[in-house]
Amino acid sequence: LGGPGTYSDDARNNFNHILGWLKWWACSRSFGLGTRVPWDEQFLIESLSDSTIYMAYYCVAHLLQGDDMYGQTQNRVRPEDMTNEVWDHIFLGKPAPANCAVPPELLAKMKQEFEYWYPFDLRVSGKDLIGNHLTMALYNHTAIWPDQPGKWPRAIRCNGHLMLNSEKMSKSKGNFKTLKQAVEEFSADATRWALADAGDGMDDANFETTIANAAILRITKELVFIEEALAPQSGLRDGEPTALFDRSFDNAINIAIAQAKEAYDRLMFREAVKAAAYDLGNARDAYRQACGPEGMNKKLIRRYIEVSAKLLAPIIPHTSEHIWTNLLKQQGSVLNSGWPQGQEPDFIMQRAAQYIEDLIPSMRALKSKAEMPPRKKGAGPPPTPVKVVHGDMFVAERFGGWQEGVLLALQGAFNKETKSFPPDVINRVVEAMKVHESMAGKSEKEVKATTLPFAKLKVEEATKGGLQVLDVRLPFDELALLNNYMSYLKRALNLESLEVHLTTDTEALQKASIPINVANVYPATPAVAFRTEPLA
Repeated sequence: LGGPGTYSDDARNNFNHILGWLKWWACSRSFGLGTRVPWDEQFLIESLSDSTIYMAYYCVAHLLQGDDMYGQTQNRVRPEDMTNEVWDHIFLGKPAPANCAVPPELLAKMKQEFEYWYPFDLRVSGKDLIGNHLTMALYNHTAIWPDQPGKWPRAIRCNGHLMLNSEKMSKSKGNFKTLKQAVEEFSADATRWALADAGDGMDDANFETTIANAAILRITKELVFIEEALAPQSGLRDGEPTALFDRSFDNAINIAIAQAKEAYDRLMFREAVKAAAYDLGNARDAYRQACGPEGMNKKLIRRYIEVSAKLLAPIIPHTSEHIWTNLLKQQGSVLNSGWPQGQEPDFIMQRAAQYIEDLIPSMRALKSKAEMPPRKKGAGPPPTPVKVVHGDMFVAERFGGWQEGVLLALQGAFNKETKSFPPDVINRVVEAMKVHESMAGKSEKEVKATTLPFAKLKVEEATKGGLQVLDVRLPFDELALLNNYMSYLKRALNLESLEVHLTTDTEALQKASIPINVANVYPATPAVAFRTEPLA
């Protein structure tokens, strides 16, 4: 069990539990079909434990059956020709038996096929078979090839059962759908999408018809976008994608490539769909909004389409093939085009882009609040409606006070080589902050309430972005970033005028329409003052 990958700690723990008691499993039975026990033929070898190296038979079955899976053609090899000595030659490498009835060239071919294909790389099966079949497969492989770990299983992936719309499938209750029915109702690709989205791990997966229907709509809308983007009059921007929002979207594509590969390697298909479709699609939509009337970059959008088709080919192969062949006019099949290439993801740039996307809704809420007329008590004319005409944003260059103390404590615990923290890192932060001057007079409970949310966020960010995330300054220039995205911000907030200042700019602070408490301004947490005028 130390060799095969199980893709899940739950699966490995289940295997360990079963190995603890399976030695008491009866190895024979007195009735049914199966192979007679060689030394006492009144008994049969227990069928589950007798059948779990049949994966080895897969390697030669097509040769024995003459490529006829139904066995309707006359083959050169009879069942009685396949003696124990013949199987020992094919599977164990022992000398070929004398006077072997199997033609020499066919025998050599079977041995070659087995040596080429074995061991099996992956066995996918239900979690209920860990208790018998799958564990016995491990036993039998190690028993038959005791000195050849290279013939032992490389990986076993266990999954749960399939529910339909959060309920167990049942014909009697009418909650039942065959694969044929699903394909006819939703199409093959939408069915595959819903199955991939049904759940990862060993928990029971849940096929939701709403997800399948949503997949149809999403695929259709994506095809419309691609056709319009590839049209001669697309309105896309020519030239190299050098603008900041171009580079940010290009980085989002690189992140999708890396995350989708990691998810596929772990057979986590819901995570793969999230990275390759949902997250990348959201990044494309944000890029389109950021570009505004200037339009998206033509080269970058073509790269997005090509990468998206490749990333989703395992999930929606028919749609990806249509995009690759008929829309992109590429030669060959998308299934043979290889995994898309991308640069190392820049998680600092991703964080900067996410900062802009998170900032906009919070700024909208503040703008709406500024334009909301004050509540008036008693009778009298209603308050004059106002409109925000200008905004002043104030950003801090560095963290100070208790936040600086948390960052310094985390810096001391961070391992730069592994991009990780020791298991007790949070306890270390608490101990450091209990004696920090900013926490003087506070109880341990108050210290934790103040510092731990910030500390946990920085731990998560540092495992992705490295030590620079723990600096007292942001890993990106907040002031420059906001100025680079200024046209997008003004368009998204429907503002005629917007300016960004440092909290050290005393002149700007004095001119602000409302007082700004710079003590409450932190990096990535700007303050804003809106100036309003009466609506005409």
